[in-house]
Amino acid sequence: MPITRREFIKAAGGFVCATVFGHGQVDAAKDNAGTPPNILFLITDQHNSGVLGCAGNPIVKTPHLDRLAAEGARFTNAVCATPFCSPTRASLVTGQWPHTHGIVKNIDKNMIGLKDNTIGTEQLLFDSGYVTRQMGKWHLGNLRDLRCYNDDEEDALSQEAFRKWLQEQPRTKWHKARKNEVVEGEVAFSPEMYKFHLTWSRQKKPRGQDLSIIGRSLRPPELTFEWWLTEQCIALIRKYKHKNFMITWSVNPPHPLWVVPDPYYSMYDPAKIKLPPNWHDRPEAYKDSQPAQMGRMMGETLIREYLRCYYGLVTMIDDCIGRILKALKEEGLEQKTLVLFTSDHGDMQGGHGMPCKSLPAFYEEIIRVPLIVRYPGQIRHGSVVSTHVGSVDIMPTFLDYTNVPVPKSTQGVSLRPLLEGKVSKDDRPAFCERGIGDTGTFSRMIRTREWKYCVFADGRKELFNLAHDPWEMTNLADSKSHSADQMKLHRMLIEQMEKTSDPALRRIART
Repeated sequence: MPITRREFIKAAGGFVCATVFGHGQVDAAKDNAGTPPNILFLITDQHNSGVLGCAGNPIVKTPHLDRLAAEGARFTNAVCATPFCSPTRASLVTGQWPHTHGIVKNIDKNMIGLKDNTIGTEQLLFDSGYVTRQMGKWHLGNLRDLRCYNDDEEDALSQEAFRKWLQEQPRTKWHKARKNEVVEGEVAFSPEMYKFHLTWSRQKKPRGQDLSIIGRSLRPPELTFEWWLTEQCIALIRKYKHKNFMITWSVNPPHPLWVVPDPYYSMYDPAKIKLPPNWHDRPEAYKDSQPAQMGRMMGETLIREYLRCYYGLVTMIDDCIGRILKALKEEGLEQKTLVLFTSDHGDMQGGHGMPCKSLPAFYEEIIRVPLIVRYPGQIRHGSVVSTHVGSVDIMPTFLDYTNVPVPKSTQGVSLRPLLEGKVSKDDRPAFCERGIGDTGTFSRMIRTREWKYCVFADGRKELFNLAHDPWEMTNLADSKSHSADQMKLHRMLIEQMEKTSDPALRRIART
């Protein structure tokens, strides 16, 4: 019998008995009993949940993340709070939905992000005596505004510090252009991709980031920001090995720019990368979106080239993670550290004819994210959890394991009972949102094991039967034969919005 959400929450504080552990885990459990773990939080950006070997991808090489999953637990239905960066990242930190913490769009240099009064994981652990370090992508305002990151050591982990270091490195290791490649700056394009790049750049006049820069980087891996950041992370692990720490290692790939150095670029043959079954499905509702326009201009050949670069970036990051995990083991910290790997949102991967993620939809490709957790002795080896979980659940999970009280303002629940096998199944739905709902555009989504239902500010609705249509190619919202299913999902969505005081509630019909 499925456990209720009330029972799931009630179980969140309990420990599982030693009998659930596999061989060799009982002693580790005794060693960790009563001792709060270190936290190593590994975050990628725009990582499609299916681009992992352990998720069943037959092409991509991710041996280190696969091993992490084999030694811990992997969630197959982890859903982001919002399918773009800043709102979800704030939800990971605060355990709240975007409409509650207030960050509902990406933070730029002129916008206010999280402040020192933020009730978040790092702030609470810092106040409890943990050393806290944030490395790489933050995307939530001025990092130094938070007391947990307000010291000079953070400056040594910045992009500015990396650029200064890079200027001191010789260019003798840089790669050379190959025959027929077109070089612009540090990027070697295929002739076809360069033609698309020129056309896209002239037509779209990209601001800030040109998504059409796709190709082979002439800079070797060891001179990338991600490689450098990995070395800094390893140094921090060694420096603070005698203290409790929370280190967040947050990298941009596989977010664009999709530019990857060898050997990772040459690791994948575009011709062997299969396009998804919904590649030819082009929804009318999103035909004017940036990804749809890109997909039409790129065609199959260039979509495969983009996927090749994407896969290469994923493998490069996997190698970085492998080096971090190796250092953790070398310092004798493997048994004492909870490692959590996830991403802020996904990527279309050619689904519905689109690359990237910048469309106002809730497709599986962009809302589902990878989530792997390892804590030796507490989490069973090779666990696979199908329960719906979300970004808001990460913060209370960290606090639960570190014995820090979960604030009443938290809207997520600890995943500890699921991780430890105390709760085997919970059929709670997943939710996702865009926009705050008081003004302007907004949309909301509910996902169950069988259905996905989406409501948009203009009155448009989407209803997909995920059990029979997992690639979401048939919208059943106007089907009279499924009106009862839609009404049930609508009521469930309304209940969630009422529970979380969602301001969009007054703009969604209750009937």
